[in-house]
Amino acid sequence: MPPRRSIHVEILNQNSSAPRVVTVHGAMDRGNSFRALAKLLPSIEVLIWDRAGYAHSIAVAPAGAEDHLADLVGILDDKPALVFGHSLGGTYALWLASLGHPNLLGVSTFESPLPGGAWWGEGWDIDPHDAALGRVPPERSQAVAERFLRRMISDATWELLPERTKALRRAEGAAFILELGQLVDGAVRFDLDAIRTDVVAGISSRPSSHHQLGLARLATATCATTYCVRNSRHGAHLTSPDALAEVLGQQLKIEDG
Repeated sequence: MPPRRSIHVEILNQNSSAPRVVTVHGAMDRGNSFRALAKLLPSIEVLIWDRAGYAHSIAVAPAGAEDHLADLVGILDDKPALVFGHSLGGTYALWLASLGHPNLLGVSTFESPLPGGAWWGEGWDIDPHDAALGRVPPERSQAVAERFLRRMISDATWELLPERTKALRRAEGAAFILELGQLVDGAVRFDLDAIRTDVVAGISSRPSSHHQLGLARLATATCATTYCVRNSRHGAHLTSPDALAEVLGQQLKIEDG
């Protein structure tokens, strides 16, 4: 069945007989970030989608954690798939795996946070409980979103963006603050020991201490296969899609190229 809400979904390398990878993007990202990865997997269907509150799905609200999970369930109901989640997208994939789904072939994550307070941004001057309840004024969430993106892509790159793009990215701050607040405040809660499916978990060569600890905990609880992408940072799906494509192909036991 299709997702229960009108989120933007696109299938690349469309082939009804091919195996499928469902991608799940992280906070302040969008499905379009996985296009380069899909091109490197020509014999695999790759489903990309903009989660509620982001990009082409920005008008879909509310964008709470359970809504994102329900959208992922709706997508997976359509066809068996390996789910690859980057950053917070991988958190939703692990949450789904802990609940079980007959069409889930496995989970692949990259630097995905586990629930808890260590992920809340310093200096945001926002109470995570208020954020989890959607009580943050739009102008505040927009300011946090801009600050976050400036840090991720640099001030110079931000200034080069068209004003329309800047306005869209600021507007995504509402979803960003809400879902991170819920990650911290307990709305996202699952048992890693309940995961029975195959898990592969990646990390960059310059990870934060939180990512290192999270990977160790995930590997211990799920017996996940772990890997590191050399000369990479958190955005390895953008800078090193070839490394991730190799991992996904191996997980599906398919050689592409």
